[in-house]
Amino acid sequence: MKNKKMAKQKDLNENLVKTLKKWQKIEDKSVKSTSAIIAKTKNPIVRQIMEIIKQDSAMHKKVQQVIIDSYEKKAINLEPDELSDIWGMVEDHIELEKETVRLAEESRKNSNNFIVRYLLGYLMTDEQKHNDILQQMEDIKRGMYPYAG
Repeated sequence: MKNKKMAKQKDLNENLVKTLKKWQKIEDKSVKSTSAIIAKTKNPIVRQIMEIIKQDSAMHKKVQQVIIDSYEKKAINLEPDELSDIWGMVEDHIELEKETVRLAEESRKNSNNFIVRYLLGYLMTDEQKHNDILQQMEDIKRGMYPYAG
């Protein structure tokens, strides 16, 4: 039974890696597509939006590669000491991110320009995403230290 379960997990892992590699190819196409749009337009708003998407696609590919490498090369590992050594700095950064979200919200309320509000909305969403992924790191820490506050 254990061998059957391990074989099934191996198949799942192989399918995951295959899917991630396919996804990476789409991210590459996204980078090329946004680059072509940037080259074709002079509009600063369109150029900025395409640049954001281009950079996000490049970062997605890097994250996907970390996951792929964790299956094909070396498993991802995080020791409690590694997290505790930097946790004070992470907490400081969480506060910075909270402040940027607050400033983005305030700025958005103070603008009646549709395009400016659109860009500020993007910034607010992105800053909130940073806050969310740092919060998830805190959840990882709690999982490693279940009795920590």
